[in-house]
Amino acid sequence: MKSAFNNIWCLILFLGITPNIASQQGPAKVWATANFNKKEVMVGEPLVVTITVYTSTWFTKPPIFEEIQVKGALMTRLEQRNSARSVTIGRKIYPAIEQKFVVYPNAIGKNTLPPFKITISSPREGDYKGQERVVYTKERSFEVLPPPEEAEQSKWLAAYKVSLTEVWNRAFDSIKVGDILERRIIIKASGALAAAIPPVDISTIDFGTIYPKPPSLINYQNRASFTGTRTEILSYLVEKDGSFKIPEVSIPWYNLNTKQMEYETIDSIDINIAPNKDMAFILTRQKELQEALALEQQEVLPEEEGFQLFGLNWWQLTLVVLSILALIKLLFEGFKRLKLINDTKREKKLNSEEHYLDLLRNSFHNGERQEVIKNLFFWYDRFRENRLGPEFGDFVKASHNQKFEEEIEDLSEETYKGSDEAKLPSDLYASIKKGRESITKEASIRKKKEWYKINP
Repeated sequence: MKSAFNNIWCLILFLGITPNIASQQGPAKVWATANFNKKEVMVGEPLVVTITVYTSTWFTKPPIFEEIQVKGALMTRLEQRNSARSVTIGRKIYPAIEQKFVVYPNAIGKNTLPPFKITISSPREGDYKGQERVVYTKERSFEVLPPPEEAEQSKWLAAYKVSLTEVWNRAFDSIKVGDILERRIIIKASGALAAAIPPVDISTIDFGTIYPKPPSLINYQNRASFTGTRTEILSYLVEKDGSFKIPEVSIPWYNLNTKQMEYETIDSIDINIAPNKDMAFILTRQKELQEALALEQQEVLPEEEGFQLFGLNWWQLTLVVLSILALIKLLFEGFKRLKLINDTKREKKLNSEEHYLDLLRNSFHNGERQEVIKNLFFWYDRFRENRLGPEFGDFVKASHNQKFEEEIEDLSEETYKGSDEAKLPSDLYASIKKGRESITKEASIRKKKEWYKINP
């Protein structure tokens, strides 16, 4: 079924070219054609049929292409985008909409594509109201060639590319009698429907019994045809111990690109099976597998359709989800990095000499002597670095302020006496700040002189 996006796009396109259409009165001229991409195909080879409907005015609704049956063949609609186009005949532009189908013939000889019925809505010449019209394509014939002589009809598979893979439910390093090994053999054929892929010939084994389950058939659409996947599901019940070989699996197929027969093969596997004395357990496993197989054979399983959600198949949806997850991870990492930078800056600021100088100033405003002394030493530890000693007296001496030295001596004496009545000098903070500026300036001058000595 065409998407609503394609239908709207077609309608807009054909409404947009109406100025090029003559405004003569009378019914619009409408017709339809059917064209093949090849004149002849082999059995099982896809034949692409393009159905195109034309009008001399425009389409007021998307055309309805009626499904038909082709004798001796399978046919399915090929969903596509950009199906709208226009053709110029003489000096007149004719809007057109096309729909593609894929035919997979399974009978040799001449075959016929019956007429297609297309219902359209198109206004009369010079009018704008759509009128429903029905048109038919002409009957078309095509030739179906037999497979090569060396090909076996019952195992015939024609495709552009085939892959053969397998998946086991466990490793082969610790197998013992009574174990069940599940094997999935996946055949993927580009240009073939899953229903056209023949079953795989599975050789018998010497070490047990094989219980096959109904195969899984899935079709995926690509731009020009379909890719079919057949998955064979096999359960191996191990009944004997010793060294054995799982035979190789091989499928013949006809390469439509090279026109040659080719083979895809899964190599044989050597396995070693350990004994198991519990034979009752083995018989129980046999009964379980037989009952499960009988139950599955009673059910008629429909062909599985390719997974789709919001118009996307599984791999497209996976890409979208992975892209969203990658974007979320990128944003998370960005926020995390930004938070780390901000935390680092904040921590650096809180440990900076300037921050502790602000704390010291605030403690002077509060007038708490013990808080001033505490913050004074916190600030000095960060200010002195390698230029002054650990004693605060080194800072006082480097300040070259006699009054400052006397104030600090009096404050220290009162503090060590344990007196709570000692008051802080009112200009003590100003003296500290002035000393800080003086020492910083002297250090800067000293660095410049040392630099000039190195680089005169």
